Amino acid sequence: MKRIYVCLIALFLFNAMAAQDEKLRIAVFDPTSSGTSIDEGTKIAIREIVSSTIVNTGKHSIVERSLLEKVMQEQSFSNSGAVDDSQMTEIGKLAGANKIIVSVVTLTGGRNMLSIKMIDVQTANVERQKVKIVTSGELLDIVEPMTLSLIGETLEEDPVQVSSPEQPAAENTIQNTVAVADRKPLPGKDEIVLYLPSGYEPKKEKHRDLPIGVALDKELIGSGTLSGGFLLRIKSPGSGEHVLNAGGCKVKFDPAEYNYFEFQVYRWNYLGKAMYGITLKEKKMVTQ
Repeated sequence: MKRIYVCLIALFLFNAMAAQDEKLRIAVFDPTSSGTSIDEGTKIAIREIVSSTIVNTGKHSIVERSLLEKVMQEQSFSNSGAVDDSQMTEIGKLAGANKIIVSVVTLTGGRNMLSIKMIDVQTANVERQKVKIVTSGELLDIVEPMTLSLIGETLEEDPVQVSSPEQPAAENTIQNTVAVADRKPLPGKDEIVLYLPSGYEPKKEKHRDLPIGVALDKELIGSGTLSGGFLLRIKSPGSGEHVLNAGGCKVKFDPAEYNYFEFQVYRWNYLGKAMYGITLKEKKMVTQ
């Protein structure tokens, strides 16, 4: 009897430890708008900043965007303003999420109010909510600190280390534009393009030109700077899942589905200090 009792305790402790090791799965939806409409680029930027902030804590995982879209298609939902919180909760549950994050941008008195809330998919209760009113120019700046406050975590930076802004790209990269459409570079056959447009200058910090390293599957393949941007052309690593890391912005992809990645700069304030980073603006498959 005593042996059975000890075994039961051991089993309980094992299950408890396993539960602690399992990361919380969070589904992040596109922000909706009220009183004003926000462009698609802003929607994507807010969603990606929220997602990258959560992932970079290392304590939570994000439900893949493709899985959410698949569930929405199967359930005849659309990720738009017509989907309410209860429907998003149901979508998150079907996608295997523990929590969902919903955000709303509202125009009020000529300023933008951003509301971000976390909802438990089992109880449908709003567990936490953060709200802040800012000018349009400050909207993206507040997304990351609001997300950190929402999940009660501290962001741990994991940038790609670069010795200097002038560090040359690896041999298998070409930083010259071979083909351009609408002023954007196009990938050639069996080629992948990674692009951050130049011209961004941090306000009040024009003397700073922060280096940005770009890695593929943890191997440095090239670099650029915050204001100078980068244009990298690399040979396709072959089908299967690979990971890009551009200045700390991580993107999982299959070259059979995507061969063009465009990034954009965003700015936020953390503890009163201006911070800068990049986020994925667009990924797609381009054929010539």
